[in-house]
Amino acid sequence: MAKKKGRQLLIKLSDGQATPEFETLCALTTKTLTINNEEIDVTTADCDAPGGALWTEVLDGVKRVSFSGNGISKKENAEARLATVAMSSPPVVAAQVIVPNFGAFEASFFIQSGDFGGDQTGGVTFSLSAGSTGAVTFTPEAAS
Repeated sequence: MAKKKGRQLLIKLSDGQATPEFETLCALTTKTLTINNEEIDVTTADCDAPGGALWTEVLDGVKRVSFSGNGISKKENAEARLATVAMSSPPVVAAQVIVPNFGAFEASFFIQSGDFGGDQTGGVTFSLSAGSTGAVTFTPEAAS
């Protein structure tokens, strides 16, 4: 599998239309995708050997995919969409996260935070964090 550059990991936001187009938040300089799986502990002792080893048994619980990113503002449509959604109620947007060499995740995401800032001698920055709300679709990257 070919190595890929980190800038090829993309976070895209829907434009909110009935037939959505997804626009890349290309000003992001750092991006992270996290997959969380909650485990439910259902460990019980072996009835035939209650004094024996006790092995953990788990069931799958709540699943969540989240993403975050930081960047330098470029006044793009996707940034404006992020700000609009963050101020909406509920703050939910359809989004795609493309992970090179792996695949694409698509779902509705709840914008947990959107931060904008600036240093006197630097550019305007922004960051965001979002978590899935509802099922997430994963499409593996096609083999090349």
